[in-house]
Amino acid sequence: MKGSIRTAVIGMGNMGSQYAALLAAGQVPGMELAAVTRVRPEMLAARGLVLPVGLPVYPTADALFAAVDRGELALDAVIIATPHRLHEQQAVDAMQRQLAVLCDKPAGIASAAARRMEQARPAGLVCGYVFQQRTFPTYRMIRQLVRSGELGKLKRVSWTVTDWYRSNAYYAGSGWRGSWEKDGGGTLLNQCPHNLDMLQWICGMPARTRAFCHNGKYHPIPVEDEATAYLEWPGGATGVFVASTGEAPGVNRLEIALDDGLILCQPDGVRIARLDKPEMEYRTAPGTGFEKPAAHWEDRPMEKEPEAYRVVLADFARAVAAGRPEDLLAPWEEGRKSLLLSNAIYLSSWTGQTVEIPAPGSAEESAFERAFEENWRRQF
Repeated sequence: MKGSIRTAVIGMGNMGSQYAALLAAGQVPGMELAAVTRVRPEMLAARGLVLPVGLPVYPTADALFAAVDRGELALDAVIIATPHRLHEQQAVDAMQRQLAVLCDKPAGIASAAARRMEQARPAGLVCGYVFQQRTFPTYRMIRQLVRSGELGKLKRVSWTVTDWYRSNAYYAGSGWRGSWEKDGGGTLLNQCPHNLDMLQWICGMPARTRAFCHNGKYHPIPVEDEATAYLEWPGGATGVFVASTGEAPGVNRLEIALDDGLILCQPDGVRIARLDKPEMEYRTAPGTGFEKPAAHWEDRPMEKEPEAYRVVLADFARAVAAGRPEDLLAPWEEGRKSLLLSNAIYLSSWTGQTVEIPAPGSAEESAFERAFEENWRRQF
């Protein structure tokens, strides 16, 4: 593609306003802000954002697409930053017009929505998700360390992420937060998609889960504000994922135990232990039975990406310009994985049973999708 990528931001709430601000300020090489929808003056004022004079503003995504159809608006791409229940239809509408799509997380409420979005993508069209934590140097380093096998196979994973604290005002200040019908769920669907994406991106997809979700435990809401999930991986590794919006001060602690080492990741830093020899050699060696394996510890800072959103948009722009969807940080098929995880956690809690997490495209996936959606509708 030659020239600047003409991009519309659909949904000018908290995140959409940030994306529009980056484009309007020329912070994303190769992309220009061509139109916006659902403008909220108070949100613009809060961010000090003044839209360019003459920028086309539409009340809805439908109105924007109608302008494209009439030839009144020329676009190459859209960024979707609306409530997630709207993502599927808006993405499909864009793809039908051969517009590249960058969609905020999550893909939708149900994994079936992400699957349908994948199936609707024309071959070669660049479509991806905003999973900005994939840009963090620390998470990229941890992923490489785990996936390389340098410390052996995965044994155990524990992620306690309870620093998502929210007051009652957070839920009361919005017409959609904290509801089944409009938000689709609670902390698993609103705060945790990034953590669930990181979990599977680093460690691979778990095979099954037995989970417990507590609705309105800390806030006057019908959805979960605390969740605990036990997880098992295909290779035998086990794990626990814990999330809450009602715990203070809260922690964010990721532990990954491998055959020959341990990774501890917290906001104040990362510690990596490397055994001096494989753990199996200690386990099978003669002795008293109380010998402790020797380990060398490395301390590293927790490195985030201060301009993560700009990096994600620039990555999208490069992929669109090159026509290479496979180069994206989070390609279209990645949105389905974190939703399969959250849907399985919900389904296990609702049914009181261990739930097998189906492989995308498998025969079991259809039954899983039906079971999730039937149980989800019973919540409201």
